[in-house]
Amino acid sequence: MPNTQVRSVKSTEGVNRPKRSLRARIYRWGLSLLAVLVLGILVFLLVPSPIKPAKWSAPTAPSFEEAGPWKQNNKLSSAQLVTDAPQFPEFITFDKEGQLYTGDSDGKIYKVPFDAEGNPQKAQMFADTKGTPNGLIFDAKGDLIVTDVKRGLLSINPSGSIEVLADQVDGKPIYLANELDIAKDGSIYFSDTSNYGSVTFKEIAENKPHGRLLKYDPKTKQTTVLLEGLYFANGVALSADEDFVLVAESYHYQLTRYWLKGPKKGTSDIFVDNLAGFPDNITRDDQGHFWVGIFTTRISFVDQMHSNPWLASTMAKMPESLLSGASAPAKHGLAMELSPQGELIGSWHDPEGKLYGVTTAVSHNGYLYIGTAPGGSKGVHRVLLTK
Repeated sequence: MPNTQVRSVKSTEGVNRPKRSLRARIYRWGLSLLAVLVLGILVFLLVPSPIKPAKWSAPTAPSFEEAGPWKQNNKLSSAQLVTDAPQFPEFITFDKEGQLYTGDSDGKIYKVPFDAEGNPQKAQMFADTKGTPNGLIFDAKGDLIVTDVKRGLLSINPSGSIEVLADQVDGKPIYLANELDIAKDGSIYFSDTSNYGSVTFKEIAENKPHGRLLKYDPKTKQTTVLLEGLYFANGVALSADEDFVLVAESYHYQLTRYWLKGPKKGTSDIFVDNLAGFPDNITRDDQGHFWVGIFTTRISFVDQMHSNPWLASTMAKMPESLLSGASAPAKHGLAMELSPQGELIGSWHDPEGKLYGVTTAVSHNGYLYIGTAPGGSKGVHRVLLTK
């Protein structure tokens, strides 16, 4: 009887010892992992931020639910695909024959003809800037003037030959040529989006103005700075009378007006503010109305970050690849129409998100043509201009 008890105790000890040893090892590994995690967080918080953000309390975004010009609708939801040859047609323009031209993020510029009934035909490659063409408008001579993010202000003749008009101003680079408009006298007004030289989350987080509005004179071949200190200078459009030029400040949800004539010449003011999203390109129709593409509706996290510099500086320390989702466009297509005086006439929505990341809205021959940028839907689309 005693011998049996001894054997029983030994057997139990033999079974429990490995279990206790395994639990101890797991416990030690868990403590080590926790220590590494805590140390990593402390190091991350102690590392200096690459930016010193400015605090800004963004105005409350307009409601899509209340009655008024921002009221949500589905005017863009029935958009027809014109061409998907350019995946991301940042800007859209037309030549004297009514052919559509647009660029793609890979450097290629496409031409899209239409048949007698107005149906789009197969896209043809017109030129390759070897950069990133954004804005493009034909001048009086029939040359296509292009603002290229990587190469500056370009001129492309009908045969596709490319000439660099300007890639510097005041001895410094044009960092990110974005959009443009051309006056009757040939003067080219265009935006230099940011001296960051690229679209980066850090600039959104920093909330400081790095953009400019420039002017190129084709007679003197000189480029001058008209406005500095713009919050991500983007779309550009002249008024019908050319007494002012507009430039979109995407990161502050507003359009700024620079006066070219009259008693306010050489000064600037806010044309419209507190937009429902990030304004991108601006075009003008035959009535003198302005159409604005809204790349994305407001992002609540970004507004919260602007009011909290500590949060902004902390986020800026994270790898850019991890932050791309934080500023990705909402899947809600949006464009707006403004009167020549800056009154909001109406908004065009696709709440279903089939068409989103809108950069450009161009009124042409009874249609509203829509362009997009990387992060948004692909291809050129159009909808009938029904009110």
